[in-house]
Amino acid sequence: MKNKQGVQKNRKPKVALVLGGGGARGIAHVGVLRTLEAAGIKIDAVVGTSMGALVGACHLLGRLDLFESEARSLNKRKAIKEILDLTVPKYSLLKGKKAHRYIEKLVGRNNFSHLSLPLWIIATNLADGQPIIINKGSLANAIQASIAVPGVFPPVKLGDDYLVDGGVASPTPIAEAIAWGADIVIAVDLVLKRGTKLKEKPDLLFTLMQSYETIRNKSVWDGQTEHQKVILIKPDLSGNGLVSSFKFFKVDDFIAAGTKAAIGVLPEIREAIDSF
Repeated sequence: MKNKQGVQKNRKPKVALVLGGGGARGIAHVGVLRTLEAAGIKIDAVVGTSMGALVGACHLLGRLDLFESEARSLNKRKAIKEILDLTVPKYSLLKGKKAHRYIEKLVGRNNFSHLSLPLWIIATNLADGQPIIINKGSLANAIQASIAVPGVFPPVKLGDDYLVDGGVASPTPIAEAIAWGADIVIAVDLVLKRGTKLKEKPDLLFTLMQSYETIRNKSVWDGQTEHQKVILIKPDLSGNGLVSSFKFFKVDDFIAAGTKAAIGVLPEIREAIDSF
């Protein structure tokens, strides 16, 4: 049965989890995911941008522990060995081949069909700046496109399009989750607050990333649409060097921030589901 607005009654709401981009700050997603799971919050789909795409894929493959273990072991020496392949900066600072192998280390050579739930990965079409939804084919290829930070990694060609980091067009892809058909959207937003103080002299990568943050620091959809409820989870990443997109050694702090933020909105999530 439908009401006058055409919304189906007497059914469970479709809940989508949005995992935003943010480099190392995306480790906070681990705390959010584990908190929601421990609380019994059932998710029907995941929409991820950049690091959120990688964490989402690992979660839906049952590899979240592997992701956390790799994050904990990632130091400068390991990053140089397994991720950083510097090149003549004609297209980018890094070739991206090591990054692709590292992504495959985390998600294997799996396709979207191997996931436990639907996953939409968001990238940006370099030609027109529009968000592109990837939901089929190779997970590693889709994730590499979604994390291809302009200037740091080269654009990734998928089909006829050259794609870059999804955060350029949609850092916290709430609109895409609603387009998927979600009634309730739980969105983890990692976009930095403006005016964050810098405590050390920025190096080249930090300058590139911070400039990129400025580009993608857009307002995030917050509140109630006509038929969808949007609940924001905003981890506090303002202290202890957590503003950096590269400080993977802050794993415990990132996870704790995600856990605390998720616990804070559990009552709102339960109320939205129960009152649907």
